[in-house]
Amino acid sequence: MSNRIVLQTGSSLIEVLVTLLVFSVGLLGLAAMQLNALQGSADSGQRSQAVWLAQDMAERIRANPEGSAANYAAAVNCAQLPGTMCADYYSPGASAKVNASTCTAAQMATFDRWESQCSYADVAAFNTIDGRFTSRDFLRAPGNGDALTVNNNAGLLTINARWSGKAAAIKGIANTDDTTSAITVQR
Repeated sequence: MSNRIVLQTGSSLIEVLVTLLVFSVGLLGLAAMQLNALQGSADSGQRSQAVWLAQDMAERIRANPEGSAANYAAAVNCAQLPGTMCADYYSPGASAKVNASTCTAAQMATFDRWESQCSYADVAAFNTIDGRFTSRDFLRAPGNGDALTVNNNAGLLTINARWSGKAAAIKGIANTDDTTSAITVQR
């Protein structure tokens, strides 16, 4: 009989399985990190849209100096279009551009408030093409309230833009599905 020493070379099946397990856990962690980044990016886009909407409302208030603070703070009915359309718009039903009406300062304030707070896409009689018409249509409103509110406190208008955060809602964090950004305008 010969005395042969056999040296083992290569790796065993157990070593390969452990390596595969460690690699899989690493890939799952990377996928979770990517999902978090996508949710954060979506929230950042919503925040930008909400701040832009609030800034747009502030600029509309500044552009209409005769419009009273009470006109801008009055509630609007988002279920129907404003009574007077003070800007040119595209009518999907007629497939044509409609010219603006001549408006008073109060009508312009009401129109500005409606257009900033309400969504053309949500008015079924208007949105026959399932489109998005203004920046408001891209903002995910919170489940409990309006995306934009204007409060009047003795001529000091506070514009609150609210949106629904995706990342916090998915993680199940309570009371964080709505975030607010505020701008004040002195009248």
